[in-house]
Amino acid sequence: MRRGFKSQAERLAQEHRENFGLGPNDRLEPRAFLEHDGFLVWEPSKVLGSESEEYKQLTVLDPDSWSGVTIISERHKLIIVNPQHPTGRQANTLMHEWSHTELNHKPNRVDRSDAGLLLLSDYPKELEEEADWLAGCMLLPRDGLLNHCRAGRDAQAVADHYGVSRQLATWRIGATGVKRQLGARAR
Repeated sequence: MRRGFKSQAERLAQEHRENFGLGPNDRLEPRAFLEHDGFLVWEPSKVLGSESEEYKQLTVLDPDSWSGVTIISERHKLIIVNPQHPTGRQANTLMHEWSHTELNHKPNRVDRSDAGLLLLSDYPKELEEEADWLAGCMLLPRDGLLNHCRAGRDAQAVADHYGVSRQLATWRIGATGVKRQLGARAR
C-alpha cells in the first residue's frame, strides 16, 4: 500500500461513520449505509431471475466463485452481493465494493458481456489491498477495536458486535496493532 494510506483510510472511515451518525463502538449496517450513499444493493435474482441458468450457476453450482460486483451507470450505482455467503462476509463484500468506488479505483481490464453490459474486473493487487483496508476501517474502526479489546472481548465477540466474520475481526485486531498496543500496556 502506498505510504500514508492506512492513516488516510482510518480518517476517511471515521468521517463517513460520523456523517452517518456512528461512533467507533457502533455497528455499521452496510446496506443502510450504502442506500444512504445512493447505492442500490441487490441479489442476483433481481437481475437474472431466480429460474435462470446464470442464477443457478452463481448461487447453486459455483457460489464460492464470487462475492460481489459493482455496476455504475450514468443513473445508478449498484452492488450485487452473493446471497449464499454468510451475512458477516456479505458486510465485508459490500464495504469492499464501496471502497473501490470511494477511492476511484480503476480496474486492470473491462470486459463486455454478450448483452453489451460493461463488466469491471481484476483490480491490481495494491488496489485490492486498499479496498480491503478501507472496508475494514468502516466495519471495525481502530478506536472501537481498542475499546472492545481493552474490555477483554475476543475476536469472536468483536465480530458478533460489529456483524462481521471472526476472520475479519482477527485480521483487523492484528493488522491495526491493537493487540500489540494492549500487550505493551500489560507489561
